[in-house]
Amino acid sequence: MNRRLEIMESAPVSKALAYLGLPTIVGLSVTGFYQLAVSFFVAKMGTQAMGAISIVYPLILIMPGIGLLFGNGGAAYMAELLGAGEKEKAETVLASTAFYCILFSIMTQLLLPVMPVLLVHMGASSGVLPLAVQYGQILVISFLFHIPSVCMNNLVRAEGNASLSMISQMTGAVLNVVLTPIFLFGFGWGIRGAAASAAVAQFTAFCILAQYYLRGKSYLKLDFRKVRFQWWILEPVLKIGVPLLCINLFQSISMAAANIAAAPYGDAVVAGLGIANRVIGMTTLAVTGFSRGYQTFISYCYGAGRPDRIRQATKTAYLWGMLGGLAIAIVQIGFSGGIVSAFSNDAEVISVGVQALVAGSLLFFTYGFQSMATVYLLCIRYSKAGFVFSIFRQGLAFLPLLFLFDRLFAVTGILYTQAVADLVTTALLLLFLGVTKRNRTTALAQAAEKAA
Repeated sequence: MNRRLEIMESAPVSKALAYLGLPTIVGLSVTGFYQLAVSFFVAKMGTQAMGAISIVYPLILIMPGIGLLFGNGGAAYMAELLGAGEKEKAETVLASTAFYCILFSIMTQLLLPVMPVLLVHMGASSGVLPLAVQYGQILVISFLFHIPSVCMNNLVRAEGNASLSMISQMTGAVLNVVLTPIFLFGFGWGIRGAAASAAVAQFTAFCILAQYYLRGKSYLKLDFRKVRFQWWILEPVLKIGVPLLCINLFQSISMAAANIAAAPYGDAVVAGLGIANRVIGMTTLAVTGFSRGYQTFISYCYGAGRPDRIRQATKTAYLWGMLGGLAIAIVQIGFSGGIVSAFSNDAEVISVGVQALVAGSLLFFTYGFQSMATVYLLCIRYSKAGFVFSIFRQGLAFLPLLFLFDRLFAVTGILYTQAVADLVTTALLLLFLGVTKRNRTTALAQAAEKAA
């Protein structure tokens, strides 16, 4: 058996979770850091430039989310098949999901001619729009390799190679941080330079992942002759991938909705809210990274018929996720002034940004629990419940609350919407898990009997 698979099969649960989760945490955290670094450099161009990248930011989440749809869904199903000892089927899923992503990345180029209209509907003011279009058009072109890169980052984790995923993400992030000031100021490309540096970094990350398969270093071989458009592949991939895509989708929708709600209060409010969203977005990636390692592990254990390891891993993941979220929240609240001031010297932007960062951090520790619980439900085939909770935090809870709080409390209501949405989501998740505990235990036992 492959050494990485042996870790998922028989290593102590905490060791396996750390092995799979820590590289993903580092990789995604560094990715989030470079997005913050880009914001830092762009902020030197003024409030309108900062507003422009805040408007485009939802696109940066949603389009690569397609890579997460096929990457996360494919990786979970591949790990389950490997746990069941079905390598040939896992290779068919690998080829098919990678191909689906490449196909969709080509389709995203249809956004280019409608970019100005799209950004207006996302809340861009007349002052922000020209810069947002310049930034957004280059990023859309980069989706040609960014989306497949996101997909493959997840697929390599299915066979336990979380380290390669981390290396590709870190290389891209470091390259982006180095190139952004050079393109932005050295070459005088302005906000186009920020987008161009991101494109170069994403292409580099894509090449690192592609060579892993093309040079035959992977345990699962990527052969596009195995591509199939069949329901036995699509159904399990979509049942896990669509809800995880919806997390990104509704993060994008909620940010766009918050920008639209904030727009009447001025560009400074949009910029301040955007800074806070980017900081929280970066730290959210750390928690999400651990949940992806946890996802790989319990998917493998589900296929192998090991409910004991699933239960132990889930308890550990809940604890680690919440403790990590609590530590992050303490830092974000305690250093909110310094963090926001690093991105702007506009007093109004700083004031709004600090309030937004503190408000968004109040119940951030619950996100660790929410993220692990949603992944758990999806991987044990509680697909409907997993889907509902994947869209609840940023969708079913956040959007109605935003509409209500904006009208009742104006800017303050917008800033505190996320904290209330976290409270409601966590309460409902706890209630659901309590009510379904016996049924879930029975379902896992039946899955173990089937695997045996």
